[in-house]
Parts: sequence; C-alpha cells; structure tokens
Amino acid sequence: MKSEKNLFKQISVTQRLWYGLLSLVLFSAASCSEKDDPIIPTFQVKVQLVYPEGFTAKEGVKVTLENKVTNLVLEVQTGSTGLAEFEVIAGAYEATASDSSYISGNQYLFNGVKSNIVITDAWSGSEIITLDLVESKVGQLVIKEYYFNGCQNNAGSGTFQRDPYVILYNNSDQPASLENVSFGATIVANSQATNNDYINGELFYAAEGWVPAGFGIFYFNTPVILAPGEQAVIAINSANDHTGTYTNSVNLANANYYVFYDPESGFANATYHPAPSALIPASHYLKAIRFPGVTSNAYTMSAMSPAFFIFATERITPDAFSAEPANRNLYGTSTSQVRLKVPVDWVIDGVEVFQKGAAVNNKRLPATVDAGSINFPDVKQGYTLYRNVNKAATEALASNAGKLVYNYSLAVDGTSDPSGIDAEASIKNGAHIIYKDTNNAGADFHVRGVASLK
Repeated sequence: MKSEKNLFKQISVTQRLWYGLLSLVLFSAASCSEKDDPIIPTFQVKVQLVYPEGFTAKEGVKVTLENKVTNLVLEVQTGSTGLAEFEVIAGAYEATASDSSYISGNQYLFNGVKSNIVITDAWSGSEIITLDLVESKVGQLVIKEYYFNGCQNNAGSGTFQRDPYVILYNNSDQPASLENVSFGATIVANSQATNNDYINGELFYAAEGWVPAGFGIFYFNTPVILAPGEQAVIAINSANDHTGTYTNSVNLANANYYVFYDPESGFANATYHPAPSALIPASHYLKAIRFPGVTSNAYTMSAMSPAFFIFATERITPDAFSAEPANRNLYGTSTSQVRLKVPVDWVIDGVEVFQKGAAVNNKRLPATVDAGSINFPDVKQGYTLYRNVNKAATEALASNAGKLVYNYSLAVDGTSDPSGIDAEASIKNGAHIIYKDTNNAGADFHVRGVASLK
C-alpha cells in the first residue's frame, strides 16, 4: 500500500509538472498570436434623429457615420423611434442623415450633420448622440450644372479659367420667375482654407440663420419666366465664344444666354468681365451690387472648391436689402472682405464643393442649404458639376415614353449618376427631365467629364 501511495504521488507530481509546462506553452503561443493579430475593441454608438416641431421620427431612414481619419462610411437605418445604432472602433466621426415628407402638396426635406464625434476607450456605449434635422422646402429652381474649374489651353502649357457658367433649371411643373433671383459665393472661398467662421466646431452663422455672400452679388433685374423644363444659361465671367482661342473651352456667345456684366457697379476689370458678345442683348446683362468697403474690381469665386448658391429676396429688392448696414458682415478682422447676410429662408439652391484630396475640407453652407458636399478634382480638364436625374419621377412621365436615353457614361472621377439616364441626350430626344433634389450635393451631383454646352 505504501508503495502504491508513493507511486500515486509521483504520478500526480509528474502530471502537475506536465500540465504546468503545457499551460506555459499555450499562454506563450496565445501571447504571440495577440501581438501578431491584436483584438481591436469596438464601441456601440447610438444616434438619435430629432425632427423639427410638427414632424415625427420614422423607421428606415438612412444614417451615415464616417470615420474622418480612414474615410470609412457606415450606414444604418433607424428604428421606429428614429434611433440608429452603430458598432465602431475608436476614432473621430461625422454623422449625417437626410429624410423627406410630403404634406399638402409640398415636399419638405430634413437634413442634419453632426461633426466632431470622438470615440475613445472611455466611451461607455450608453451615450446617445442627438442629430438635429433642419427643415427646408424644395423650390422650383435648381442648379442644373456648374462649370467653374476651367480647361487646358491649346499648347498644353497652362489653363484657361475665364469661361465659368451656371445653368438654372425649372424643375417643377409650373412656370418659374427669375425676378430678383441672385447669385452668391461664400467667403471663405476655398473649402481647404483656414476658416475662422467656426466657433466650437460649428459655423457661427448657421445658428443665426444666414449664409454669407462675399464681395457682391449679381441678380436678374428684368422679368424672366422659365417654363417647366426650361433652363437659363448664365456666363459668370465672359459671354463670348472661347473655342476660337481655346478649343477645349465652351462657346458662351448665344443670344439666349445671360451674363454677369455691370461695369458701373465697380466690377469693371476687363480681364474678368470683358464686353459680352454682340449676340447677347443688353437686357440679358445681370445687375451687380459691389458691397461698400470692397476694393476688388472683379467679381471672383473659387475655381477649386466654391460654395455657391442662389437666392431671391422677399418683399424687398436686392439693392435695398444690400444697402442696409445691418445686413452686412465683415469676415474676421478684414475691412474689405464684406459679406451679405442672406437669410437661409431665401436660399433656393446651393452646392458645397470640396477639393478632392485636400487634407482638410471645411463646410461653409449650413445643412439647411446643403447637408453634404461633392468632391471635385482640381485638374482643369473641362470637367463640370452636373445634377443627377430623378429616375422614378422622370420615368413616371407618360410623355417620356420612348424618349429616354440610357447607359449614361460621361460621369468621371469615381462619381456617377445612379439613374443611368443620359439627361442631355434625352432632352435632345424630346424628353422632359426631372432632376434629383435632396439638398445634399453628394447625392444630387456628379462630376461630368465634358461640359453640357460643349
């Protein structure tokens, strides 16, 4: 018995040594594995959509959460209470959401942006991020196309950038008046520039309900009516045929076109504002207002990443509104960078352009004007911003039967028109196009490789 007990003790000791060695090996292997392939912790992020008074949250609204370092975009749909739940790694994020409702024949758009969401190891997962949605009504007029980046000169040794234009389009089924419709571009001009309008991570003027139009504005001061589906082409610098000198450019000498031209306003720089083609009637010259204190004799806007918008004054003329000192604002400490405080409610449409590849891009248009942005490459190759087609609405028109042209292929630089409809070819075929309008440039526009007027 004694020998058996000793043998048992020896076996037990041996087993214990073996198990100990095996555990050490497994622990070491696990440690090496963790170093080679570490487990990255994730955190639950809850985003609650908050609608304006009178509207309720609903299920199935898409909410996006973008990692501002990796540019990874996550998409989640809300539950019945308007809550979206994400599983993310630590980082800095931006949340966005868009929705729409139809009430009494009007379409209401809801857009929201929440920046500077920082997720760290201290995040508990119980926090709820509120994303306030701002309301806006869809107008009749939209910016159909915006050409601003220029093209290569014939020698290939430089660029030509005095041929920008914008096309306004009546996207409704009723006639649209252009009376007092005005054009503005923000200061700060470039999205990648330092922007002192941000206070605590937010545009200070967004909370005050206005948008800055820098240096001056141009506007329609003669009666112009656009029928449904009709457009107006407006040359921003020079209403001339540029193709004789620069074959990559466009011909803006057309009796039906309009032009920013009003030397008496003080915007008399002949390089930026040469006399229009004799084909352009004087009644098609838009009137300008150069704000008091502005020293520049040329109306300029960014050729890389503009924030551009159209608006119409209500119950007052653009001249009278601009003349009131309380309606103007200085950017920072400058005395010459004068801006008009355009009420957000007056803005008809706008497009926020970011410079593709820039280290930083700052929004300048509030979410009520443009809840997103469109990246544009600064290549000066005759590219243009073109609005996407509302596929369902366009195909629903019985008059478009057999007239729509598909397999659109002119989108470039990784962008697309999801409809697949070639709008310009369809228009030439007699179709009536209805364009997409969600107040989000990223969803509404694509980069077109060739200007539509080319």
